[in-house]
Amino acid sequence: MKSIARSLLIVYLLPVLLAAACTPASSPQDAMTAEAQTAATDSGSVEIASADLTGASLYKFACAACHGQDHAGSTFEVAGQTIKVPALNWTHLNILYTADRSRGSIPEQVALAITKGQDAGGGEMNAMMPRWSTLSGPQIESLLQYIQADTTGSPNSSLEPATANLMGEQLFMTSCGACHGMDGAGKTFEKDGNTIRTPSLHWNELRGTFSRDPSRGSVPEQVARAIATGKDETGAELNTMMPRWSFLSQAQVESLVQYLQARFK
Repeated sequence: MKSIARSLLIVYLLPVLLAAACTPASSPQDAMTAEAQTAATDSGSVEIASADLTGASLYKFACAACHGQDHAGSTFEVAGQTIKVPALNWTHLNILYTADRSRGSIPEQVALAITKGQDAGGGEMNAMMPRWSTLSGPQIESLLQYIQADTTGSPNSSLEPATANLMGEQLFMTSCGACHGMDGAGKTFEKDGNTIRTPSLHWNELRGTFSRDPSRGSVPEQVARAIATGKDETGAELNTMMPRWSFLSQAQVESLVQYLQARFK
């Protein structure tokens, strides 16, 4: 029996040991970028450092869905629960982050909030706030400058040409992984006594959902419609917490659908 138990323990631990052995060691990074980690696993950080995005484009892809294109914050009703997301205008942040100036200047503290999820007191923000720890120093600085300058929250802020080059995996890492998980399996958040569950984006589950009414198109077509226009498998509106990525090109949406189909079978 001891021999069998030992064998089972080895079988159980082998994948864990292999995973640990294959995990690259992290290297020190600039304080503004925190610890740069790969986004292959759902570590709580989000990988968009490789994307050539700055300022208004970073905000639109990574922040606006929750905090509002006008920077004024958002209120969502989900399954009878009210979820409030704080404003990101500089006036609000300026008041919030003057509580403890020993933690650094206001831009430095806001950078820590973005990259490490630290609040004004240095505590952990709610897990619904992604840790954008793989943003580069220039990206963080550009995003802060944009938030600080765009106090009016103009919804027509121009996007950079580089945004048209975001395809497949980069789109997922930039705009989907924070809520749906880097493994695409969906996530559960606890906030203010509320429980918020985001659905899985694994293709088998999407296929099961979006094959119920073939008259609405193929599964990839329906998934693309859900991404771009927020329509569920019946044609009804998805919850408003699901962004409408209407500014993405058709080629971008198709590349994202193809990525989901290939990556999360």
